[in-house]
Amino acid sequence: MSARITYPVGAVIKVVAQALKSIVDQIPIVISLDQFSIEALSPDKVSMILFSIPSVAFEEYSVSEEVRIIADRDEFVKSLRRASKRDKVTFEYMAGGRELKVRVFNVRNNVEREYAVPLSEVSFDRIGSINVELEVSANLPSSELVSIIKDVSIVGEEMSLIYSSELNGIKVVAHGDLGSYETVLKQFHPLTYLESTVSNTIAKYSVEHLKAIAKLLNLADECSISFGSDKPLKISFEITGGSKVEIWVAPRT
Repeated sequence: MSARITYPVGAVIKVVAQALKSIVDQIPIVISLDQFSIEALSPDKVSMILFSIPSVAFEEYSVSEEVRIIADRDEFVKSLRRASKRDKVTFEYMAGGRELKVRVFNVRNNVEREYAVPLSEVSFDRIGSINVELEVSANLPSSELVSIIKDVSIVGEEMSLIYSSELNGIKVVAHGDLGSYETVLKQFHPLTYLESTVSNTIAKYSVEHLKAIAKLLNLADECSISFGSDKPLKISFEITGGSKVEIWVAPRT
């Protein structure tokens, strides 16, 4: 069981790693025959991030059989801290090894840096996506969602998403000691898509967990959000090359 894979845009994996640093204790990595993925669940089980890159997006993808490893979070993040859009990142693992070799190669100046990321001896089961029907779905520019999360975080610790057919939009509400926040998201202002199977619904989510994943949204121009009453919030988007990010945040009761 061995793997050697090279991805041409190191900055993408760097952003994912930095976001995970504030969410998880360790980095669970799966290198299967057809894709590289990180499937991470926060210790309190409130947030989950599924990040995948198809094998065809790699410059080199040599995998003998599926590899499942748990990388040390801090060392994994450190190995990618200098990765940029011009850097290729190579991951190399040999069966039975206790470290993941990470090589960051800058094409422009022909400089390569190599890191050895410690691995846990603990095995894990793949998480996979959540199979749940969410009544409200919408698309919007990622920058708009980032702005909303930033504004809400100034006010309180909880964000409410309220959909009503009468409003034909999604109201975002937050309250706190410093005041309150409210905005309405409608078709074309700024939603590019809106659909609901119910006439009314409301859900509440932790602002702290939303802040932790906000930087991931910078990877895409547009994202999708889905939610339902007392159900998790799903945020998803695609990155150039077929890569996908799926974020789940459990509701607050």
